[in-house]
Parts: sequence; structure tokens; C-alpha cells
Amino acid sequence: MYILRSALVFCLLMQLGYLALATEWDLTGTWESKYQFGTLEEVMTANIQQVGENILGSFTVKPSTGNDYSGIIFGTVMGDRIKANYLTVKAAAEKNPQTAITFTDARIVDENTIKGTFYYQDSDMNAISSPYNAMRK
Repeated sequence: MYILRSALVFCLLMQLGYLALATEWDLTGTWESKYQFGTLEEVMTANIQQVGENILGSFTVKPSTGNDYSGIIFGTVMGDRIKANYLTVKAAAEKNPQTAITFTDARIVDENTIKGTFYYQDSDMNAISSPYNAMRK
């Protein structure tokens, strides 16, 4: 009985430690990042709300040429690691809109800095990946 009680207390303490680690950072706020695609530069502003280890929000991208576009963000934060998805539907010149999804794998450097890699693919099968930095505004 003593061993069972000790094991239950140990599991409870481990779970409490995990929960404290999972919510160590709060990413709620506005973040800005810049991306370079050859001669084209894009500036993304993301508004994120974090609830526990889940994040959701929206973003707007302003390219150096062309129209602005926007979308939604959803993902998770575990310790200092972030995994997020960005979903966009852009109006196209043709009748079919272009859909794009971006996956990011990142880490929190400090309360105002995120560094990671993004992986982008659109419905035309264009794909690209690159490192990025995001700063809290």
C-alpha cells in the first residue's frame, strides 16, 4: 500500500511539473516577422492568443508587391517549443482560389523573440522552407 501511495504522489508531482513547464511562456500578443523570397519581401503581423499550451490567432501579410493576404494560426506550445500551422486562402485571378498552409517548428528564445523554420506549400504545389525570426511588438 505504501508503494502504491508513493507512486500516486510521484505521478501527481510529475504532472504538476509538466503543467508548469507547458505554460512557462505566454505568447499572447502581436508578433512581427519578415521573409525574403528572392527580391520579394513580406512582413507578417500575427495576433496570437495562448490558452494553456494551445495557441490560436490570425495574421496579415504585406508583400513588397501585390495584394495583402491574411489567415488563421493554430498550434501548441510545449516548454520552449512551438509547433504551429498557418492557413491562408488567397483570391486568384482565375475562378479557383489558392490555398496555402505553412507549418512552423520554432523555439522561444526569450519573452520577445521566436526563432524557427517554416515550411510552406500551396495548392499549386509550390513549396519553400527557410529559417525565420519573430519579434513581439
